[in-house]
Amino acid sequence: MNMDKWVQLNNQAAGRDKIARLIQYASRALWDSLEAADNSPAMVENFKSLEYILSTFRKLLRFGKCLDVFYASLRTIHYPDLAIRITLTTSKLSQALFLFADHFLWLARTGLFKSVDAKKWGKYANKYWLLSIIMNLCRDVYEIFRLMDLHKASMRSGITRSIPCRIHSPKDFGRLALQSYALALGHKDVLVDTIKNVCDFFIPLTALGYTKMNPRTIGMLGAISSIAGLIALVEPTAKLTPA
Repeated sequence: MNMDKWVQLNNQAAGRDKIARLIQYASRALWDSLEAADNSPAMVENFKSLEYILSTFRKLLRFGKCLDVFYASLRTIHYPDLAIRITLTTSKLSQALFLFADHFLWLARTGLFKSVDAKKWGKYANKYWLLSIIMNLCRDVYEIFRLMDLHKASMRSGITRSIPCRIHSPKDFGRLALQSYALALGHKDVLVDTIKNVCDFFIPLTALGYTKMNPRTIGMLGAISSIAGLIALVEPTAKLTPA
């Protein structure tokens, strides 16, 4: 990423959030790695403090955004493609509810309202976030199948060489790998969005207790997801639309 794109990214609220998110999850992976190695207790506490500060900063940065996301969901209700209309609208409504619950978590952290039950609102936030990610993944699967159908249609019309149905030799495997790679590169938006959502999927799942992943793994998944989000922001061809 060159300096001009970095400055442009930092000037956007979404860009600042993604950068803070990347450092937040990288800090989680680092403190857990240091803690597991029983090294530098002071450094562990520093990284834990950094993670907490950035998490709180991001909650403040998103304050009020639930209304923007809710109004955005009203615009997707009339999208002509039924599958995208259902998945995208449900995802945005779930994200709006996630952000709404997240606002209460921020209020609890600031101590402005001591009566706020942070544990309860945290559970609500993770449930709505999980539902939003599931809808995003359903949309990604739909996009992948649609690309496969287009690819098959182009093969039938003779535009591209056919992919072998069965792999009989290393040559067939190599051709299949190259064509799959070319297909992924030709549709970076679907690839980047799928990677981001697959990584994000396990974060609320673990927070809700459905899976058991250590902080290091969650930190790495969050960092990868954040990098994918940054790529989508700085590279127009890597952003899945409509979004």
